[in-house]
Amino acid sequence: MSIGLFCPKCGSILAPKEGPRSVKMTCTKCNFISKDKEDIKIQEKGEKVKKIEILDKDPMTTYPKTDEECAKCSNRKAYFWTVQTRAGDEAETRFFECTKCKHRWREYC
Repeated sequence: MSIGLFCPKCGSILAPKEGPRSVKMTCTKCNFISKDKEDIKIQEKGEKVKKIEILDKDPMTTYPKTDEECAKCSNRKAYFWTVQTRAGDEAETRFFECTKCKHRWREYC
């Protein structure tokens, strides 16, 4: 007789539980303990994952650009993003960073 994967009483899945002398298959729902004596081998298989190379890039380069004039250097391009800094029923705040001198400023809508 082999140990099944499901409880014969309630049909739930049996899980290994370490006892004082051995590992037994136990139901996590109704606490049924299998009396079958069989070696239990639990094993996980995984696939090798390709390594991902992390480049040390400026994270701002992934932000969208817009035509906004920088007050510091008069450059006409800036990265922008929005953040909800006030109550949910109020407009969000737009943040900008100059693509040339890295100066940051905000605009309340």
